[in-house]
Amino acid sequence: MLVSHRYKFIYTKTVKTAGSSVESYFEPFCMPDGEWTQRHLREQYVSDTGIIGFRGEPARRADAYWWNHMPARMIRKRLGEDTWRSYFKFCVIRNPFEKAISGFYFGKPRRRKSQRGQWTDQDPQLFENWLERLRAPMDRNTFCIKGHFALDDVIRHEILAADMQRICERLGLPWDPERLPAFKAGLRPPEATARRLYTPRSRQLVREAYRFELRYFGYKFPEEESSAG
Repeated sequence: MLVSHRYKFIYTKTVKTAGSSVESYFEPFCMPDGEWTQRHLREQYVSDTGIIGFRGEPARRADAYWWNHMPARMIRKRLGEDTWRSYFKFCVIRNPFEKAISGFYFGKPRRRKSQRGQWTDQDPQLFENWLERLRAPMDRNTFCIKGHFALDDVIRHEILAADMQRICERLGLPWDPERLPAFKAGLRPPEATARRLYTPRSRQLVREAYRFELRYFGYKFPEEESSAG
């Protein structure tokens, strides 16, 4: 999460949405000029210029007053109502069907050949079983408070660069796409598509888990979105 007192914005960090890369892009505007250096992992930073939440091993998060995936409710409480209301608040969102796939691949080596010569990490039943164990990444508390969307705008993962440029223009910040890092890229094989991985049951599980996101942000199953377009 980020707070910039210079530019009066708050960024709440969601999961499996390129959130660390976007966070890194906006970090320099939370520090005095010339102080920032790009880092994947970062200690908590607090100054008169802004706040950068701790981004590192979860086991070390307990020592931080501010951390990356803080709930919006807690950020509001610790900043105070006046700051929360007057600052521009945004996050990154993503199609839940794609978000679930990203969560499935994150941090788990799965590339193992089956007896049929196929990669087991693309087994639809394995993905369905993972979803059944309620392991789909959930982060609604980073952008909702008491069941209601609590921010001012969103960056959609599907049009990341265009939306980041729009947000930068809104805040009066420079947009330089070459400075956007690609943290955690390459974990998901390009052939691991929604069409290949989803079964009717796993579609149902995602619809149930992400009922709010699908309704509020208007997301559909990727094939349905393509045909609608």
